[in-house]
Amino acid sequence: MTISEYLQNELVVKQVCSSHHLLFKDKLGDTIDFQKFVDATVPEFKDGAVDYLSPVLFNGHLQTCFTTVRKFEDIDVVNYKRYMMEYPDGGQGALDIVVPEFEPSKYIPPTQRAFEPPLDTHYSYGRNTDTLLKSDDDKPMLVALHGLTGGSHESYVRSIISKLTSEYNFEACVLNSRGCCQSQITTPQLYNGGWTNDINFVMNQLFQMYPNRSFYMIGFSLGASILSNYIGEQNSRISSRVKCAMVFGNPWDMLRSDYYLNETRMGSNLYSPALARNCVNLVKKHATTLSKLEAFKEIYDKNIDTVKTANGFDDVFTGPLFNYKDSKDYYGDASSFKRLAGVRVPLIGLNAMDDPIAGGDNLPEKQIEANPFTMLVETNIGGHLAWFKDINGTRWFSEPVARFFSKFHTEVIAKGYNVDIPEEELPKDVVKNVRTTIIDQ
Repeated sequence: MTISEYLQNELVVKQVCSSHHLLFKDKLGDTIDFQKFVDATVPEFKDGAVDYLSPVLFNGHLQTCFTTVRKFEDIDVVNYKRYMMEYPDGGQGALDIVVPEFEPSKYIPPTQRAFEPPLDTHYSYGRNTDTLLKSDDDKPMLVALHGLTGGSHESYVRSIISKLTSEYNFEACVLNSRGCCQSQITTPQLYNGGWTNDINFVMNQLFQMYPNRSFYMIGFSLGASILSNYIGEQNSRISSRVKCAMVFGNPWDMLRSDYYLNETRMGSNLYSPALARNCVNLVKKHATTLSKLEAFKEIYDKNIDTVKTANGFDDVFTGPLFNYKDSKDYYGDASSFKRLAGVRVPLIGLNAMDDPIAGGDNLPEKQIEANPFTMLVETNIGGHLAWFKDINGTRWFSEPVARFFSKFHTEVIAKGYNVDIPEEELPKDVVKNVRTTIIDQ
């Protein structure tokens, strides 16, 4: 018996979905049951499915911490061409589009800086006149949103993108949050877990740039929150273009995640201070531009050296700068479970019950069960954005997710199947937008 067999780290799946199954119908009247399709194409996500994670990383803390301990630069290599998106408020966002090979370029946009290691060997800037930014092809395209202060370089992002682009003929891009992944901000504006304005603007641009493409979306952690809020706010307005989405490690209830981060022993001593440092470093990096906002300058000078926790940062920075009273007011408004009733695009959530950051004891099962468009895949183990099967960095979800998107596109969307579900089976709840959402930008 090997050590791995002796120290089995068994993963068990619980699948939550509506009793009213989402159906797709073609012109001939043939139907596909979405829940059954998921089970058939991704048996790893089937209720009761069993698999095994690394026996060395035998709890949620070890799984989570491994994401920062191991360097993943040698696997899932992805090359990007970066384009600066011009937002309506005058700000800029970095959209990284996947390219087959690294394309060195001397061009640097006037507002940006040259890439530094390790990005400099996989990233280059593109001009907004590039042919890559416009196509009439009908290839499927993935759009990804990263975690709190991450970016397109993150290993969890690349683990899916590398497979979809190299093995399944998908195009892909990542929208970096303002100021992240070595991008420079041009206006005193950042982002938060309910800030859907930037992704809304970028998706509308992508719809125009690629009029015949079907879009698929993924979000991780804070990016999962943003994506879930966006899809819920949009209701059926994007369903003709966005065909399916998945979110990973979503802090569905940000108030409950606040408890895990700041009231538990590991949270208050490890995770919360670490996240706070990342946020403080981001703010320090962009302090000159952010200080153009007088309210920020006053807050910055008074608090930047005293912030030690995640909710402390949100109390003094995120809350006030987005017109919230404090962190609690922000968390209560931006929690994405409040927008699940508005989802009209197939949305699958993946959460680990032992996630020490998002938490696993208050997942929105009732809201998921009330909406046929939503499904939740819960695992008993996996940590936060981890799910490592081995110490080489193989993630349990990467191949199944890539396979699912590919099968869903080729077997459902490309064959002309469309959603077919009675209106009476959908939630009747009135869904309010996040308070910071700008309508019709």
